[in-house]
Amino acid sequence: MMRKILVFVMMLSALMVGAQEKAQYRVTYDCDAQYGPQRQVYRWHLDIGETSAVFYSPNNREKDKVIDEVVGDNDVTSVMARLRTIKSEFPNPNPLEVLVESSAGGRYTYLNEIVSDKMWYEEGLPQMSWETTGRDTTVCGYACLQAKARVYGRDWTVWFAPEIPVSYGPYVLGGLPGLIMDAEDADGLFHFTAVGLEQDPADAIVELARKDKAVKCTRKKYMELREKANGQSYSDKLREMGVDSRTVVKVVSEDGKDINLNESRPKQNYLDLE
Repeated sequence: MMRKILVFVMMLSALMVGAQEKAQYRVTYDCDAQYGPQRQVYRWHLDIGETSAVFYSPNNREKDKVIDEVVGDNDVTSVMARLRTIKSEFPNPNPLEVLVESSAGGRYTYLNEIVSDKMWYEEGLPQMSWETTGRDTTVCGYACLQAKARVYGRDWTVWFAPEIPVSYGPYVLGGLPGLIMDAEDADGLFHFTAVGLEQDPADAIVELARKDKAVKCTRKKYMELREKANGQSYSDKLREMGVDSRTVVKVVSEDGKDINLNESRPKQNYLDLE
């Protein structure tokens, strides 16, 4: 019964161009991924409104809220103790957020960090020439069909649910006659699986978080900066920030381990290659 109500609501939604949208529908994905040297599971949300959808890491948003709360605390000991608990409270936060706007001619806004610098750009959605295979399966209780396409240099195999008539999915993936419930790239680095669907999530607005704190650029510039920073040494990054690494006595990782500033930071994998 709940499923029928959900589909009915989505099909009857009227367009509200230009209005700030409340999310009508939240999809929760778990992504078994290897962004860096270790493979881990990342939790993602896809909040869907009437004309747009936003993809983001709920743990990253919650982590940022906690940091904002403790920054103003004058008790340094208390602040450090609180910050040490964040990693266990909000595992695997990821700063990536993507807002897809179907009412804007198929455009999206991409928000992410390069090391610690927040940046965003706006771009038209990439061409996704989906090829259906005729195969079927069930994901999260929904009957799904398989489709394949190449998107930004990666070959994706997805399962979409025609029963849920919205053309969205994780990241920028979409454009199919149904919600993408499962998506995996051919290299096996990223595997998204829907693990929950919720109607009318409380106080959820379809928007990017902290966009006002990020620097606007073009996608081309972002990709250039990302490539330059990937695998860069810690001392090189400090110099870019205007810090003389010779004055730094000690730098530690999130795990409290000493870092050699001449070492390169671990290279990252990305959802897009080009």
